[in-house]
Amino acid sequence: MSLPDRSSLPARTIERVYADLPFAVPSSVKNAYIRRTVDDDFGPFDHPPDPFATLTVDPADVRSFTGRPYPPYHEKEAQLGTVRDGNWDRTDDVEIVDDDYRERYDLYRADRFSESVFFESMRAHFQDGLDWTETPFVERCLELADAGEPSWRSLTSREDVLDRCAAIDSLYERIERDGYQSQRDLGYGSLLGVTEEVLVDIGRDGDLLFVNGRHRLAIAKLLGLESIPVGVLVRHRDWMVYRDGCARSGIAPDHPDLRDLAETDG
Repeated sequence: MSLPDRSSLPARTIERVYADLPFAVPSSVKNAYIRRTVDDDFGPFDHPPDPFATLTVDPADVRSFTGRPYPPYHEKEAQLGTVRDGNWDRTDDVEIVDDDYRERYDLYRADRFSESVFFESMRAHFQDGLDWTETPFVERCLELADAGEPSWRSLTSREDVLDRCAAIDSLYERIERDGYQSQRDLGYGSLLGVTEEVLVDIGRDGDLLFVNGRHRLAIAKLLGLESIPVGVLVRHRDWMVYRDGCARSGIAPDHPDLRDLAETDG
């Protein structure tokens, strides 16, 4: 059975509509509307997950990257509740669909998250005390900026790259001091706040495949945090079939995306 690919849908503008209204809309009203209007691909399955729920995961368990076209986080609200079959969860041949990212793709991607130039540079700075400008990641970003090319967060100036370094220092210090906070903890009341969390896809075997939120995930790993909230964009069809089987049998391994089955059964 082939399910529709909704990756080409435009990003939803619900939040922008609410922001333009001359009065405040309660989160409960917004969330009720969002639940009624947002589509998902869960119809063929008997025991679907909540697309707006966050999963509590060990950061160490997010090891690999999704194989969907890069960057996989574009139009992320439209991808909530998506189910896809195929080999996107296993491929090493990732299609780069936005040329703006081509020159910096190799800074972010590797066989494993912890092997990427980005993560190794974060480790060198926060654990080994290396100055940002001496890390391979920032060195390359500064080279791109000096050439007028987009780099870190599409920044195109040396000053902006260095300001970004300072912002990541502040984020690290805050998480180390105050602990990791979800978007809801930080005041994001809308259900669509799930797309502002660290985001993953789930492969056919239940692998948590990184999509977005690399700074927070890297910091959580470096601080040795035991759990963080993540949102899920795309699930593999085979995984959804497996979920249904676990629900029917009443037997499920301890996996972040299966815990809701035990809660429902209870």
